[in-house]
Amino acid sequence: MIIDAATSLDGFWADSRGRCVMRIADLQGSGLSGRLGGVCGAVVMSRRSFDLSGDPSWIGEAYAAQTPVFVVTDTPIASVPASGPPGLRFLGSYAAAFAEAREAADGRAVLVVGEAGALKAAMGTGEADEIWLRMTPRTLGCGSALFEDDIPVENYFVSEMETTPDAVHMHLEKRVGA
Repeated sequence: MIIDAATSLDGFWADSRGRCVMRIADLQGSGLSGRLGGVCGAVVMSRRSFDLSGDPSWIGEAYAAQTPVFVVTDTPIASVPASGPPGLRFLGSYAAAFAEAREAADGRAVLVVGEAGALKAAMGTGEADEIWLRMTPRTLGCGSALFEDDIPVENYFVSEMETTPDAVHMHLEKRVGA
C-alpha cells in the first residue's frame, strides 16, 4: 500500500475551511509523485478528495487507464458521474474500500490518496509500505493536521527527495521490521 499526501510547513493538509493545501493544478506533473500512476493497480480516496478534484474526469486522467478508483463516503451517491473513470465505486468504509482495492489491484500496489482520515485508516492496516509526501511552502496556522499523535511516522525513513517550485516531494519507506 502506498499513501500519497500533502502538508503545509506547519503540518496541516487543509485549512480551517477544509481547503486542501495542495491544489489540483499543482499535482499535475508534480515531481516524484507523478510516477505513482504506473505502479498502482487501484486507488482509494476519501470523499473530500473526490469532491476537491472538482471534475471527476481529472481523476481518470491522473491514474493509468482502467485503474479502479474506490471513494469512501458515508453519503450514498445516486449515480457515478459520467466524466469519472470507468472503475469508479463508492463505498461506506475504508475497510471495505481497501479489501476491494486489494482484489482489484491484482498484486500491484493500492494507492491511498486524501486527507488525514485516509492516511490514518491506511496506516492503521499496517500495510502502508510507502508514503509519498509533498510539503508545500505555505503555512496555514490552523486547520486539519495530517499526522496525529497516534500515527507511527517514526517507522518510516526518507529514501528520496526532490524539490520543485510547488513543494518538497519526499518518498518515505517503511523500515524493515517496523
